[in-house]
Amino acid sequence: MKIERVRLGLADKSHFIELGAGAISLLPAFVRARKSKKVILISDRSLKQARKKITALLSRAEFEFSEITVTAGESLKDMKSIYPLYGELLKRKADRDTLVLALGGGSIGDAVGFVASTYLRGIDWLGIPTTLLAQVDSSVGGKTGINHSIGKNLIGTFHQPKLVICDTDFLKSLGSREIVSGLGEILKYALTFDPKFLSYLQENMPKLLALESTSLQYAIKRCLQWKCKAVSQDEFDRNGTREVLNFGHTFGHALESLTHYRRYQHGEAVIWGMRFAIALSMQRGHLSERERSRFESVLQRLKVPGLPRAIKPEAYFEAMKKDKKSSCNQIRFVLLDRLGSTISDREVNQADLHQAFALMSTSPIKKVKRG
Repeated sequence: MKIERVRLGLADKSHFIELGAGAISLLPAFVRARKSKKVILISDRSLKQARKKITALLSRAEFEFSEITVTAGESLKDMKSIYPLYGELLKRKADRDTLVLALGGGSIGDAVGFVASTYLRGIDWLGIPTTLLAQVDSSVGGKTGINHSIGKNLIGTFHQPKLVICDTDFLKSLGSREIVSGLGEILKYALTFDPKFLSYLQENMPKLLALESTSLQYAIKRCLQWKCKAVSQDEFDRNGTREVLNFGHTFGHALESLTHYRRYQHGEAVIWGMRFAIALSMQRGHLSERERSRFESVLQRLKVPGLPRAIKPEAYFEAMKKDKKSSCNQIRFVLLDRLGSTISDREVNQADLHQAFALMSTSPIKKVKRG
């Protein structure tokens, strides 16, 4: 398939997302046009082939190029891991004309974007997401973030990249859990924006699991278009439009935190978060069992770790109170009032939580044992 372009339109920070197999070939021309004198690649050290490809593209260019490798994962999104990156930039004499490239999954984008936004009060950066989840969601929108012991992404900034390159060739090395994690975020867009897309996912899930190029690029493009629309209307999360993108994340983030970011891929946790939000939506009288069944039928093809039996509903309730969307000790949930449409709900108590848990258990999804 040809390389496609999606535009994120913002007042003064508009930029493009280049999508398709071989899209990384566009990188040298962009850097040359920008007239960068110094380019620094910060990458997941496990991505040897992708790093080699980028190095080959940039090593003969007319600017100074260097690399920094880090260990990806939630442990990177910690101040103790972030601080040395500032030292590496200082050692390379990075200035405000320097361009930083972030190569990796969501944790790389979050961490490198945060460093770029705070180093010298902000330098330019470019995202090169290499996981399905990052390509469909976290690489776009300008949110950067690191974790605190209390909760996920509680420390962060808004700092838009100059360009995002989603090269689908980089997805070929993904393991099955990483693919399922990305499909979890793709499901989120189907539930919150377009029920017809949910039907598409149901029909094409085998192809998506196999990373078939045509189906995959179409699904990624649709998600990018929806996210760009939401972000363009609410870049800084102020009017509630962008809140739809948090569907499934209130419970999902609590689940990740309570399991110390070790048991679940992010999209796996979001899948459980969506199941909880759907159960809560049904409890509120917004969704029917038939609508839930449409979602569950898609999930039957996806294996995710089950919920830990040792964690009680009360623990989730306390963890969700620490969610960044919560205020005045009230948990703010994004729920569905029908497939393709969301509402915000603050009136959730422990009794609601217990009922939603009970409702979730009546339609179990395909699970694999972890830990």
